[in-house]
Amino acid sequence: MAQIEVVTYLPAKIGVCRVCDLTDAFRIQLREETWDVDLSALMQALEEVDAPVRFTSPFSLRGLYLMIRHGTGRLPLVIVRGRLVHAGPIEEPKELAKKIREALNDTGGVG
Repeated sequence: MAQIEVVTYLPAKIGVCRVCDLTDAFRIQLREETWDVDLSALMQALEEVDAPVRFTSPFSLRGLYLMIRHGTGRLPLVIVRGRLVHAGPIEEPKELAKKIREALNDTGGVG
């Protein structure tokens, strides 16, 4: 089964030094929360498609590579079988789900 890869910001808490790890033991919160990202439209589109999804951070080497490879930094990037299906904010989740299904069903001229 083909895999879908999504490059997007994921909500997370991060710390900038080891002190954050130590303060966790004392329930002192020094970590910062990252972007308040609304993933509802993306998740709605992905729920309509039956395929495994890999989420990749744009701050990872792979995320950077995919943004350079596909020539865009507009997130989220939705990539199916190595091809860019969507880049940027999602206006219509049903339309995106349709594009993903078409990309999954596309055999690329084989078979």
